[in-house]
Amino acid sequence: MALSLVAVADLSIILNIPVLRQVFGFVLLTFLPGFLLVQIVRLTKNPLEKAVFLVGLSVSFLMFVPLLMDLAYPPLGISDPISLFPLTTTLSVVLAGLSLVAYRTGAFDFEITACDLKTFVDTILSPPVMGAALLLVLGILGGLFMRFYSDSLFSLLLMVSIVAAVVLIVVSSRVSERYYPLYILVIAIALQYSRTLASPNLFGADVHYELYLADLVKSSGYWDPSLTIQIGGASPYQAMLSVVVFPNVYSTLLGVDNVWVYELVTPFILAFVPLGLYQLYRTQIRRGNKSAFLGVFFFMSFFAFYYILPKQDIAELFFVLAVLLILGRYSQEFKRGALLIVFVSSLIVSHYSTTYIFLYYLGALLIGSTLLAARKRVEPAQPEVIAALTILSVVLALGWYTYVAGGAALGALSEFGSNTAAAFSTELFSTGNPQVASGLGIGVLGLPFTHALANYWVNATEVLITLGLVLFVWRRGTLKTDRKLLLLMLASFLLMVAAIAVPSVANGITTYRLYSIVLLFLAPCCVFGIEAIVDTASRWLRANQQLARKLKYVALIGVLVPYFLFNYGFIFEITEHPSNYAFLPSQQQSERALTYSSNASWSYLLYMPIPRESVNAITWLSSSMGRSPVYTDGDNVAELSGYGQIPPSVVNAFAPWNVQLPLSNAYVYLGAASVQQGTLQLANTSSSAQVQISSYPTLTAGDTIYSNGLAEVRYYP
Repeated sequence: MALSLVAVADLSIILNIPVLRQVFGFVLLTFLPGFLLVQIVRLTKNPLEKAVFLVGLSVSFLMFVPLLMDLAYPPLGISDPISLFPLTTTLSVVLAGLSLVAYRTGAFDFEITACDLKTFVDTILSPPVMGAALLLVLGILGGLFMRFYSDSLFSLLLMVSIVAAVVLIVVSSRVSERYYPLYILVIAIALQYSRTLASPNLFGADVHYELYLADLVKSSGYWDPSLTIQIGGASPYQAMLSVVVFPNVYSTLLGVDNVWVYELVTPFILAFVPLGLYQLYRTQIRRGNKSAFLGVFFFMSFFAFYYILPKQDIAELFFVLAVLLILGRYSQEFKRGALLIVFVSSLIVSHYSTTYIFLYYLGALLIGSTLLAARKRVEPAQPEVIAALTILSVVLALGWYTYVAGGAALGALSEFGSNTAAAFSTELFSTGNPQVASGLGIGVLGLPFTHALANYWVNATEVLITLGLVLFVWRRGTLKTDRKLLLLMLASFLLMVAAIAVPSVANGITTYRLYSIVLLFLAPCCVFGIEAIVDTASRWLRANQQLARKLKYVALIGVLVPYFLFNYGFIFEITEHPSNYAFLPSQQQSERALTYSSNASWSYLLYMPIPRESVNAITWLSSSMGRSPVYTDGDNVAELSGYGQIPPSVVNAFAPWNVQLPLSNAYVYLGAASVQQGTLQLANTSSSAQVQISSYPTLTAGDTIYSNGLAEVRYYP
């Protein structure tokens, strides 16, 4: 069967059969490598662990096999190893070899009977599965209707449906716990697709530099480790296989561009992060599958999960897989160690910042497990195993970041450390970082009511997290929570406090990214905090068991559901943009969709979308500019490299120090917000530091050589 899939996929790829090439190619790349490796290793019999290990091993396979090809093939005369023919041939041969190994080792000693097929069909047609399928359809429709009709109705319906599903799971016993993983996976995919499919282009800034490097490697068919790009200094992006190799395997074999890989494949991979967390919570916290499900829902409810951050998303998957292996109990230590090395190595070559945070957690585990072992706890702390893993991880990270990344990643860490140390005397408990201030509830009274309420709701969950963590530690003797997981929770809380006390800690990785990582371990604390409050109140009220359970359900729904709706912009969209979910005549839709401002868009369900006209202007500019420098709005720097393949070294952001300088033999690119508002967002300033273009004679002196009504290019001779 495995060989048949390889053959069918290869034929579809070689003959370039539309749809079949994409479908069979996706299945081949995403599932078959991991499936074969999981069957060969046979570390666990748990289906959920098998599923997340399967996807993780497939991603590792798609990074390291092309890496070996990139190293071995050029000396053999194959100058473009990361191209269609070498990739198709090599991956097919390796997968065929793994299939034979799996067959010889008895990994395929299972049989699918007619009864099994009937059970599978009945399960597919069951109401819970059909309900999950509806969520997925709504997610896809939500993105497509935002994209083509500028209407957010289906995205809003998706969020209402997700809330309905969560409420039903909480209050009803009709939804079997065996469907919880399915709903977690589907909710994650639907949320991601409702955003990524909403635009033909990517969102954010870093992702455009990733696109620039990925397309650079794809056009040459070869990854040069010595390649460097300057993004405010030497960047380690080029050493991340999640950036330069992984997307190109899909792009090349599926016959699509890398934008589609980021919009469809990466979100699918990310959806297995909450699935891995569910397995972690249910096995290590042991407070019931429903509590584990709600902990995962709280993690997904934070808006950072909605964003596409390819290298961090892939790194988070390996982060969770490594923690599963560290905390899990397996009878075959050698196999567990081998998988740990694979996942830690994959994490290191995926994202440097997430790697440094992982090393921080390993350090916390090492210190904590050593103390537990010294006190002769009953539960094995295994400090020597954690020490060996820590040393190995540090050596691998130092080796890769020194010799492959050219020290750029280490330089970034050094700069972060020095800035943080210096900030202790100037930033201690400062609210200069607006995201930190917002997290503390400072300065929100001047906001509109719903926005202020959203901030305070987030503050309330932070209090609940703190309470839940205190109770986890206080009741550690009676609770069955794994003590090593408690150590990770404490380390997460300390990291969160450090980010609040010294904003430079949060700035080093971006506040919301850091919070999304600490929530990997703190999310269950919020649920436990809610449950603990209700249990205490029930005892005071002398409520019977049935009433106490109902009160708990009401409290959980009352806290978690609004948190989800606030974070995903549902409340703001409903109250402030009612026209966005009403089908309007095409002319009105077009006018609404073409209203942009800096760091915002026409809908709360989108963030910094790049209109098609901007990409057209960038493409035109890249084909006409030669080697002249380009100046642009501080918010538009990255997209020039991503969509125009313009080297970052020639792209300059307008800042307070250069906005008044005369320009010579240079181009100025003005994006949608700049053209419509007549303003520039200056770099290295607050989001409100905009200047009027008309106020600077040097900016208005240039000739407009390209305009499509929404983006412009000006030339200054």
